[in-house]
Amino acid sequence: MPIPSLQEEVVLLLDSLEVALLELATSSPQAKVTALRLLVRASQLLSAYVHIPEVAAMHQEIQYLIRHAEALQPEDIQEVLQTARKALETVAAQLPALRVHILVVEPDVDSAALLSTMLETPYRSLTLVATAKEAQALLCRQPFHLVITELLLPDLDGRSLLLWIRQQPNLNTVPVLLLSSRASSTIKAECYALGADGFLEKPFDPAMLTSTVANLLQRTLLQQGGDPLTGLPGRVMLEEAFARFCSLHASTGAPFCLALIDLDHFSEINQRYGTAAADEILRQAAWRLGRLLRPGDFLGRWESDMFCLLLPDTSATQAKELLTQALRVLQLEPFEISPNASLVLSFSACIVPVTSPQVQLVLLIEQAQKCLMVQKTSGTIRTYQEPSASKPRILLVEDDPDIAALIQIRLQRDGYEVVVFANGREAAAWAQTNAAQLVILDVKLPGMDGFELLSFLRSQPAYKTVPIVLLTSLSQEHHVVRGFELGADDYVLKPFSPVELSARVRRLLHRQEIRIAQAA
Repeated sequence: MPIPSLQEEVVLLLDSLEVALLELATSSPQAKVTALRLLVRASQLLSAYVHIPEVAAMHQEIQYLIRHAEALQPEDIQEVLQTARKALETVAAQLPALRVHILVVEPDVDSAALLSTMLETPYRSLTLVATAKEAQALLCRQPFHLVITELLLPDLDGRSLLLWIRQQPNLNTVPVLLLSSRASSTIKAECYALGADGFLEKPFDPAMLTSTVANLLQRTLLQQGGDPLTGLPGRVMLEEAFARFCSLHASTGAPFCLALIDLDHFSEINQRYGTAAADEILRQAAWRLGRLLRPGDFLGRWESDMFCLLLPDTSATQAKELLTQALRVLQLEPFEISPNASLVLSFSACIVPVTSPQVQLVLLIEQAQKCLMVQKTSGTIRTYQEPSASKPRILLVEDDPDIAALIQIRLQRDGYEVVVFANGREAAAWAQTNAAQLVILDVKLPGMDGFELLSFLRSQPAYKTVPIVLLTSLSQEHHVVRGFELGADDYVLKPFSPVELSARVRRLLHRQEIRIAQAA
């Protein structure tokens, strides 16, 4: 496990052990079960450090007590929790002082001080700012592993800051955690739709805050380096290799393909045989796949049970032959689960030819994931087919000609076909015989208001699942609630940012594509 990620694992376990000790002291019914689970995890982590004499002795004591858990009394468990804490602190002292960087955007001085007290560790560096402008300036100058922001900022809504972060190419994978005392389901849903990784309501539970932060940091740190479970390259190394191969592809014109490999029925394997067995199967699968590849091929773990394979100087036909052979060989040798149980593992894969050196790896992965969602048969290898060249059609119903023109120009520039109506009744008549992939409609419309039009569209079979965005200056919450009750997917308040509207349209259309693929 990379050192920074291990630090976060240690911090999280130490915090959790403290909470478990407090719960044991209050005789909580679930305290014993929680404590034993934490001890098992601590034992797994400490097993890599038994070369340290004091850790080895404590690790042996923890393992003995876990094996005899049924006979343990609460005071015995408290004692072994203390032992585990000492062992983890010993490990922490042996780690190099590598630091992760957290940006906290909090205008309230007391809240900022509380966050600093709760989150600062020897391995973390916290930078506190009060405004979105300060945060943007810092994010443009230096890297951060995590951004924590209040929703209500003095100069900008936290959602707009979140959207800005997601629009920056070098920041779109940085996890963002939002904090707010305004935590309606509508606000939370919007934040997650804009790309938030977490949302905590103030006043927040200290244990929930520390565990959420540690988990977000651990996830992003794992993505930045090698994968600790399989030993394969992680996302950052895949991105670097992809850039090298793209440069080679551009200079030589040689074919270049990417393949996304998804192990079949892996969640069922996990549920049936347990996490430890599933992890071992994943390790062996990674090793066997790597052994079957050619010199020059590049295999990495993208996420969970998905592997990304980069195939330079390889056509789609050659890639399919290679993967078919790899699948055949993989199925010849069963995986041993226990002395009396084994299973034959298969995978499904989607091949995506790389046709432009400027394309982003994450976009090709998204295409491959859609391809895998469509495919229902295990052990199937497909080649991604480009969708038809027809533009997605957007129905825009807005009676203000200036606003309608602004939206139409922006969406046409983004590559969409835009059909515009200023009257709700005329739009309803058009929708009876024409289809659209997304609808944007104002609430105040002549002929038929936006709520009536929304209800009418949802009654039409062709528009039952089409994303619909309400565009309105009515900021009262009951108007928003009514829109959602009638079937709206999102809303935008006037005055609005065309960039923000464009981002929401893109996200809703992408979500709709995935929904259609899963239903196919």
